[in-house]
Amino acid sequence: MPSPRPTRSLPRLTVRGWGFVAAGVATLVLTQLLRRQELAYLACFLLAVPLFSFAWVALRRIAITVRRRFTPETGTVGQAVTVSMFLQNWGGLRTPAAAWRERTSPPLESAPPALFPPLERYSSSTLDEPPVQRLDYPLDTSRRGEHPIGPLELTLTDPFGCATRRLGFGGTDTVLITPTVYELARVDLRLSTGDGAEQVSRRLVGAGEQDVIARKYLPGDSMRRVHWPATAKHGELMVRQDDQRNDQDAVILLDAHSFLPGDDFEWAVSTMASIAVHLMNEGFGVRLVGHGGGDGAEVLVAPFGASRAVRELARTGPDAVHHASDFRAAVDEAALTSPDAPPVFAIVSNARGAADRIRGLAGMSSHAVVFVVGETDARAAVGPSAELRSAGWTVVDCSPDESLPVLWRSLGEARGLA
Repeated sequence: MPSPRPTRSLPRLTVRGWGFVAAGVATLVLTQLLRRQELAYLACFLLAVPLFSFAWVALRRIAITVRRRFTPETGTVGQAVTVSMFLQNWGGLRTPAAAWRERTSPPLESAPPALFPPLERYSSSTLDEPPVQRLDYPLDTSRRGEHPIGPLELTLTDPFGCATRRLGFGGTDTVLITPTVYELARVDLRLSTGDGAEQVSRRLVGAGEQDVIARKYLPGDSMRRVHWPATAKHGELMVRQDDQRNDQDAVILLDAHSFLPGDDFEWAVSTMASIAVHLMNEGFGVRLVGHGGGDGAEVLVAPFGASRAVRELARTGPDAVHHASDFRAAVDEAALTSPDAPPVFAIVSNARGAADRIRGLAGMSSHAVVFVVGETDARAAVGPSAELRSAGWTVVDCSPDESLPVLWRSLGEARGLA
């Protein structure tokens, strides 16, 4: 195997090294002033030490390869994710003492530097390949996104500590951190028919036992959906799958462009993911629009649609731009595949003009709910919340420090149906 080519920085002297240089120069000056030959020997020694150190770190060759594995491969915000590095030393010398750290891209924080374990030298006459040494460390998962991890960075220092040099090994690997998905309560919400004249009771987020069929448990299914009679009958874990998925689609839109990067936007992304996964688990087909991952034309269904939705939302940002016509087209498409006007859930900011992009969608929906994120005065007579209420939306004013499961349950209670 060819030796890896590390990325290199130029060697530089440490504070101690510059101290030796300063002391050497000062001693040379004293040699001339005092006419003491022995001071010249001392000056040469003081200057030789940093020179040797500089040459040592400049000429030292290290040839190691790095492979990474993430456990689990995909994490959620705040979840414990471990990075395992598998190291091999292909050089003919034992690796010297060094400090290591793995580079991570902002906003993730890199792990603090630690002592690099020595790797024994490789001899092709005795081994087909060098032994593998494993090095584990916890990854910062405080921020959602697709984050490059690496390269491995070694800070090499000479034995005297007078010079240092940084070397990078291995490429980068990407870890996906998905948004937090909250488990939402199974509450009833009353949907109206398309003309709004008659109120029809339809279970939006949970079907009755008479409509339930069972399927095998899949990773990601909520344990609250376990169907115990079917589990006992089949001898393996079974979960409820409502027969009601059959014909009803829901639209969830995120007006990402109305947000600035920050806590408001992260809360909005988490809300979109939670509602999408919840509705899919309850049997609905879901169309997502506004997050940058699609135009809402594709219907996502459980169980695999939930995983795809959270992966798409892990990559979204406030720079995702969708025109208001994209929102309308997604609702129109859902109406064509549903017997009733589709329920629509929107997440927008309280920025000026946010209401204009979705105002008309309430009349196209059997149940239009909008989460207005930001510091909002619910009693204000003007602003996005007031505009959307007057247009027929059920408005939920919220801020990033509020609990989505509590807001979701109170939404059903406010309509007298929880």
